Amino acid sequence: MLETDYSAQNKDAAHGEDMRHIFVVNPIAGNGNYQQEIANNIQSLFKDKKISYEIYYTKFKGDAYEYIKNKSQDLIPTVFYACGGDGTLHEVANAAYNFNHINVGVIPCGSGNDFVKNFNNSENFVNVESQLNGQQIKIDLIKVNDRYASSVCNIGLDADAAFNMHKFKKFPFLNGSSRYILSVLYCLFKKLGKELDVTIDNSYNMHDSYLIGVMANGHSYGGGYKCAPLAMINDGIIDLCFVKKISRLQILSLLSVYKVGEHLTNEKIKKFITYKKCKTLKITSKEPINLCMDGDSFIYDDVELSIVPQALNFWLPKGAEVQSVRLKETVS
Repeated sequence: MLETDYSAQNKDAAHGEDMRHIFVVNPIAGNGNYQQEIANNIQSLFKDKKISYEIYYTKFKGDAYEYIKNKSQDLIPTVFYACGGDGTLHEVANAAYNFNHINVGVIPCGSGNDFVKNFNNSENFVNVESQLNGQQIKIDLIKVNDRYASSVCNIGLDADAAFNMHKFKKFPFLNGSSRYILSVLYCLFKKLGKELDVTIDNSYNMHDSYLIGVMANGHSYGGGYKCAPLAMINDGIIDLCFVKKISRLQILSLLSVYKVGEHLTNEKIKKFITYKKCKTLKITSKEPINLCMDGDSFIYDDVELSIVPQALNFWLPKGAEVQSVRLKETVS
C-alpha cells in the first residue's frame, strides 16, 4: 500500500469545501431503499457550490475497492463516502487505508448500519450538509490476516447467522435486525460450539468450545447487538467477548441481554462470558474458521488479529461525536 507522506497537502485541505467529495454508492445495500434519495440530496446541495464531487455506483462486490485504489493515484485530497452498509465501508476503508490524502466518510443505507452506532448524534451521517461541513478524525482498525476491519469481527453462531442472512433477503418487509434474528434461529438447528485455541497478546491462552467469539473495534453488530459494550473505535484496544457453548434454552436467555449489552453484568449469563482487552490475538481450530468481518464472511484456516491505532482518516460529520464508554463495571 502507498506510504508516501502527503501531510503537507492535507494541511491545505482541512475543510470540506477544500476537498473533492466522492460518494461511492452500493445500489443494492439495504434493498436499495434510500440510495436515490441520497443521490438527490447530494445533487441538490452541490449544484450551486464550486466544489468538486462525484457519485459512483458500484457494479459488483469488490468494485468499490478497485475504484478507490485507482482514483486515489491522482493524489487529490478526497473524502470517499461509503454509501451502503458496513460491508461497503469495509471495502472503502481497505482501499483508503494508508493513503494520507484520503478520508473515509459514511452515509449509512445498509441493513444493519452498526458502525455509526459508535457515535452520538448519528443522524448527522445521513445529512449531506453536515457531511460537507465535517472534519477529519483518526480511528483504529483491526488488522485481520491481510485485511482491515473497522467495526467487529466474529466467529461462531453469530458469524454463521451473518453468513446465512442472504436466505431471508427475499422478504423485503424484514429489516437487517429481523433477518439476523431469523438467521440465528435457523442456525440454532445446526451444530453448536466450535473448539478454538486462542492466544492473547502472546501470553494468555484459552481453549474451549465456544458458541460465540467477538473481536471488536466498535461495540455493535448484527443490526444492533451490543456485543462489546466497553469497546471504542479510538482507544487503541481490541475488545474480546467469548461465550462458552451453552444449551439452546440458555441461548434464548443470552440473546435478550446480549442485544442490549448487559451480558457482562447479568448474574445468570456472565459466568459463561470471557471479556478481555488486548492488542493482538491468534485463533486456531481443527476446522476452517468462518469469520465475519464488518458483516462480510471470510474462511480462514487460522486467524491473526492486531490493533492498528489511529489507522484511518475518518470524516466526521458536523454535530456527530465518538461515544464514550458508560458502563462502570470493571472487567478483568
